[in-house]
Amino acid sequence: MIEKIIALQDQVGFHARTAALFAKRAAQFKAEIQVGFKEKKANGKSTLALMTLGVKSMEEIKIIIQGPDEQAAMEALTILIESQFKV
Repeated sequence: MIEKIIALQDQVGFHARTAALFAKRAAQFKAEIQVGFKEKKANGKSTLALMTLGVKSMEEIKIIIQGPDEQAAMEALTILIESQFKV
């Protein structure tokens, strides 16, 4: 299991577009992916679950990944966030 704390650097945080992009990228991996924010956790492969976290721009989330391709998943999701969801 690996974890990383990272700030969402886009203009609005997790909204429909960014949550969908994150979930789509996460779904490409076999590993279980969770996103923590404050006291909440959400399935990183679910757009709706990510949106319910209420993460705004520049707020920090914790990405928790466990599975056979966890390193590749963390790298891909980190790049997505750091690029401000530009794909």
